Amino acid sequence: MIKIRGLKKFFRVRKRGLFESHGVVRAVDDISFSIPKGETLGMVGESGSGKSTAARAMLRLIEPDAGSVWIDGTDVTALSGKRLREFRKNMQIVFQDPFGSLNPRIPVKKIISEPLRIHSEMSRRDIFDRTAELMDIVGLQPDQGERYPHEFSGGQRQRIGIARALALNPKFIILDEPVSALDVSIQGQILNLLTDLKEKLDLTYLFVAHDLAVVEHISDRIVVMYLGRIVEESTKTGLYTSPLHPYTKSLIKSIPEKKPAKHSFSVLRGEIPSPESPPSGCYFHPRCPSAMKLCEERYPEMKRVGDNSVACHLY
Repeated sequence: MIKIRGLKKFFRVRKRGLFESHGVVRAVDDISFSIPKGETLGMVGESGSGKSTAARAMLRLIEPDAGSVWIDGTDVTALSGKRLREFRKNMQIVFQDPFGSLNPRIPVKKIISEPLRIHSEMSRRDIFDRTAELMDIVGLQPDQGERYPHEFSGGQRQRIGIARALALNPKFIILDEPVSALDVSIQGQILNLLTDLKEKLDLTYLFVAHDLAVVEHISDRIVVMYLGRIVEESTKTGLYTSPLHPYTKSLIKSIPEKKPAKHSFSVLRGEIPSPESPPSGCYFHPRCPSAMKLCEERYPEMKRVGDNSVACHLY
């Protein structure tokens, strides 16, 4: 079980003028959610909504300013030094850019085996065997281990990143837009691989993406983020058949249809507000077609509506 409670991450922005004060970007502003063991939680939202920042703060790749992250009963935010390093074996991440996340100067077999050399006391022979096993699991050939990252396609590089993430048998893996940089046909292969691995290895995923069609394919539950906050949490079926929040409804309408009617696309009005100076009240009210006076005055609390939760004054 993964439990996130009150997670916050703010970034200080330098003042631009002599008489201006320092600004604060509220990248992740008090979010809470849970992921049951063996499930996949999708996290969606526009660029700049705080998805990737939240993911990195959960693993302490960047330090959160407040909140707690519990993984199998251990508060990750309370760990430090050797204890944190040892616990990192239980949580891994697959990054968006497969090439940028791989060291171009070392061959693939060393990239995959690096976690084993750092975090385990396995013999060289056992590391060699485990590396070959990992390559086979993700669909890479043994003779490809001597090649360098630039000799692989984008999909193959992402398979390398997945193999490296699996090396230490983690319990929880964050997938930070793992297919957004890939061709559509390759996206399907990687998504099917991730689904098979989850079932075979009993993994728990947080799947971060902005493509709702991709999230629908792989997720069990979905949270929707807007300007650093969660505005809706729903089952997969509930989100796509009966979304609650006006922002979620706009995202659903933006999914391309197989046979689109003329001018059937939906576009949100206005610009995304700056996270440095978000609007008063509900952050979405300047763009919301259902905004009321109350929306300008007070941020809505998260409310339970059936099996789903939503932060909106309409409920």
